[in-house]
Amino acid sequence: METTTLTIHVRKNTKAILEEKAKSNGKDFVEYVEDLLEKDADQPKTLDEILAPFRREVEASGITDEEFDDLIEEVREEIYREKLAKQRED
Repeated sequence: METTTLTIHVRKNTKAILEEKAKSNGKDFVEYVEDLLEKDADQPKTLDEILAPFRREVEASGITDEEFDDLIEEVREEIYREKLAKQRED
């Protein structure tokens, strides 16, 4: 596994807390912090993180909430109509 060196700055009390947690988990400080970083990196994205780019684009577009709601409703109706048409074909 390829690794990289990272220098971070934390408050003394934060380091003391992490050192205590590392000790109570049977790990040294560096190993404990590495595990924390790996765990965080492996977490799936939250819905807010996934939607953030979309939200920025909507905000940048200048569309109003009402216009956005209308657009969503229009798309929903179109999908519903397509689904009905497909069911009729089958």
